[in-house]
Amino acid sequence: VVESRLWNTALKDTVDYYFQSPFLLLPQPEPVFDVKHFSMNQILSRPIRKKFRTMVLMANMSEMDTKEAKMAIKDLGKERVDELLNNPEMGFATGKGKWADEQLIVYVLANSQEDLERSIIKNFPKIAAKIRQHDQPKRYERAFHSGHNKPAEKMLMDTFGIEMEIPSDYITSAVRNKDFIWMRKETPKLSSSILVGKIPYHQESQLNADSLQAYLNAFGRQYISSSADSSYFVINDHDLPLIKSKVNLNGRYAVENRGIWELENDFMGGPFISYLLQNPNKADQLILVAGFVYAPQKKKKVFMEHLEEIIRTVK
Repeated sequence: VVESRLWNTALKDTVDYYFQSPFLLLPQPEPVFDVKHFSMNQILSRPIRKKFRTMVLMANMSEMDTKEAKMAIKDLGKERVDELLNNPEMGFATGKGKWADEQLIVYVLANSQEDLERSIIKNFPKIAAKIRQHDQPKRYERAFHSGHNKPAEKMLMDTFGIEMEIPSDYITSAVRNKDFIWMRKETPKLSSSILVGKIPYHQESQLNADSLQAYLNAFGRQYISSSADSSYFVINDHDLPLIKSKVNLNGRYAVENRGIWELENDFMGGPFISYLLQNPNKADQLILVAGFVYAPQKKKKVFMEHLEEIIRTVK
């Protein structure tokens, strides 16, 4: 939500560059956020627009007569606005429930267009994290709208000693044993998979991104194929890079890899996400959890967000 005259400057380019940067990592680029611009006049002219779930209000506070600046002062109070303007380290402010339940408004304020751009550049990671945190309950609700597959959850506990929530529209495939389980969701538009495997753990050097890649490739070669002869799952780190991170997975240190996969000797592929962590109940065991999607000619960001939401329930 930005005054139109201010929006039609380099500020728009800055917002687009960050808020519509590509979601990591998909075969075809999709933005992290879907952005629509409105001025406050446009918001007020159609009351239904007040119901947007998430708004980012940006205002040049050196122009106090704009509706955007007046709204910031009314919502936050002049003292809070002055704090934000006089101490850029504070970054931004947030408010909830102004016009609708479960509504988040992020206030980015500065004394000039250039300072607004600098604030977006500096604070985008924190703003994005705040929005994702706000949206997490909705992502969980959508991922588990069908309910839970209790038998699959019990199988994971019995096989690996881990708790993990599995939606009821995922079924355990015939590919399962004491070391590996493959669960799948199949619709006319989508094939979505969750893999869980265990690996003997002997030394700390095993717990890294390269090992995760090797273990997933090994499971893929052994267990995952199509009807095509000699086909098998493999990570494709030639056409797009493998994004490697160290993360906190439900309170546990884990290695994360994101990238794209393909079937060798077939024409299937798509995005995947994978994690490797030590099983706290068994010091000599690593747990690998991965999810991958096959949805040709479909946007895949939402599917991957649902997979990540499922995987992040692991305990």
